[in-house]
Amino acid sequence: MFQNLLIIHSIMRWVVIVALLLGIGSVFINKSQKNIYTSKHYFWFNVIKHLLNIQFVIGLIILTKSPMVQAFWSQINQAVKWREIRFFGLEHPFMMILSILVFNFIIHKSKKFINSTKGFNYLFWGYLVVFILVFISIPWSFSPFTTRPLFRFF
Repeated sequence: MFQNLLIIHSIMRWVVIVALLLGIGSVFINKSQKNIYTSKHYFWFNVIKHLLNIQFVIGLIILTKSPMVQAFWSQINQAVKWREIRFFGLEHPFMMILSILVFNFIIHKSKKFINSTKGFNYLFWGYLVVFILVFISIPWSFSPFTTRPLFRFF
């Protein structure tokens, strides 16, 4: 089960990255054109939020099953000195939890901007912050923190 969830989580990261980029692009275009933020926009940004929440739940399940996370918490004094174990046991979960909390808050709060032009400006900066937090917290193959393959099929 753990391996299957890890594969799904790895594939879903691409869905999340693409969804966030589409969200940023949509927000930027609408902001540039000074469009009014409507309930239809809110609906689609909520869809993106739900994609992130699904990825988050999968990540939480992996967090409870991961041997690396269990090793981190069983020997925390030693584990904080090991870059890879610390990343997966502490840094990655913390940053992703922070990202999902911020994103849910931003989308929820954007509801008050429906029928105004301020919604897209608010969402643009929120999306940008969340995208940066998520992007630097993913274990990319080029990451200085720890590396994982870009596609995991094992």
